Amino acid sequence: MKSFLNHYRAYMKLVRPAVKAVRRPIAARLVVRRNLLLILQFPRLIAPARRAFSKSWPFQKSEKYLDLGQLVWLKLAAGPSLYFRKFSSPRSLNMGLEKFQIFFDNPQAVFYAGQNVSGRIVVVNSTPKKIRGINVKIKGEAEVSWTETRQHSSDSNNTTMDNVTTTPNNTTTDTQETFSAEEVYFENKFVAFGGGGDQTLNPGEHMYPFNYVLPINLPSSFEGEFGHVRYTVRAVLDRPWKFDQEAKAAFTVISPLDLNADPKLAAPVTKQKSKKFCCWCCASNPVNIVLTLPTGGAVPGETLLPTLDIENNSRVYLSLITLKLVKSVTYKARGGNTKKVEVSIAEKNLGYVDSGQSHTFEREALQIPPLPPSNLNNCSVIDLEYYLEAHFSPSSFYCSFQVRLPVVVGTIPLSLNFAQYAPAVQNPPLGWNFSPSAPHRDGSPNYPDLPPPTYEASVFGARSTVERTDNQFVFGEKNFAPMYPVYHHS
Repeated sequence: MKSFLNHYRAYMKLVRPAVKAVRRPIAARLVVRRNLLLILQFPRLIAPARRAFSKSWPFQKSEKYLDLGQLVWLKLAAGPSLYFRKFSSPRSLNMGLEKFQIFFDNPQAVFYAGQNVSGRIVVVNSTPKKIRGINVKIKGEAEVSWTETRQHSSDSNNTTMDNVTTTPNNTTTDTQETFSAEEVYFENKFVAFGGGGDQTLNPGEHMYPFNYVLPINLPSSFEGEFGHVRYTVRAVLDRPWKFDQEAKAAFTVISPLDLNADPKLAAPVTKQKSKKFCCWCCASNPVNIVLTLPTGGAVPGETLLPTLDIENNSRVYLSLITLKLVKSVTYKARGGNTKKVEVSIAEKNLGYVDSGQSHTFEREALQIPPLPPSNLNNCSVIDLEYYLEAHFSPSSFYCSFQVRLPVVVGTIPLSLNFAQYAPAVQNPPLGWNFSPSAPHRDGSPNYPDLPPPTYEASVFGARSTVERTDNQFVFGEKNFAPMYPVYHHS
């Protein structure tokens, strides 16, 4: 009894904001008695009570002390989202629906731009379900979003009154600003089942096929820290007078980047740099650096074999030299705001070079893991570039420095390397290597002597695909990692 009184006092404490919103004392007394009719007559009671319930919830572990009248009042005051979050579970809302899943005809869920995306929606229910229909939406979009903390200061000017001068009052406040942008490449909706009124879905397993021809000019799938290029299929079980049930699945789209289309990528690339170290007014002799790559383009699975020539004429000891493959992503928001993020993909420590010494590091191997192709063509909110970087850490108090070479990561390798690759173990997606005139293909040139690649998940792993509009009862995987072509040496 004492525990009940404690909870009831907490309940009364939450009701006080609603009581203050009512002018007439009789209405306040009726609210305390949980008269539902009066609550419906005074909607302004709902807002303060809802705010109070959202800030403080004393019944998280004591729902058994609430009677039916309190639960109904709670549903009206706190709102349906809070009510169902506390008193419902996924199992109760999905009762009778054993499976609601999307399957692609390509088990790897990899498709090329211009290809036909096909699959089936599988519904398994143990009890009859009354539905209006099953609606399907296939969508391709890019979105970027990030938040920055910025400081704003407000100054008051000096003023003189009655021969008394006041000094400026400087105040600085931190504010959170969100920058975002999005673009939609396509959005197609259709009805897979029903659509002509209420229907009953009998118990059992049901399959509904779907297909959609992708547009030609699409960027490759990309999942980043502050943005993504994502392609999804969403199926909605439209139920009259009930919550809709949904299933969602993401798939990979690859926009081919043929390295043979640019002859310059087959030629060696070189970057030279001369670095001097200054101490007060004196400058040391230079450190001369030459970084060379046999070709300017490569594909995942290949190994970069750079050569690094170092001539250290200075008195400074280069204590640590590192080779890195760097991914550089630029996110573009509305209003011209940008955010640049760089991540090291692969690294190799080469050692050191003493002062007055020279050394050549030849064919230092760096393998390219599964990565999205460079540039993200046809995407205007995300730029993607790769670099080979030689990073130098001098001794003492001198700042580190680097030498960079751009590397183009493609999906079709240079023809001079075709003989090096082993054929894929699994069958590749249809359309990976057809001529541009072939219908619903990827638009890449036909190379009959090129063994097909394998498709592997992005080296950066899976990221959440949960959207702001999703609830916790959506069927399907919540994380997704795009798959990219990888060529293995024989």
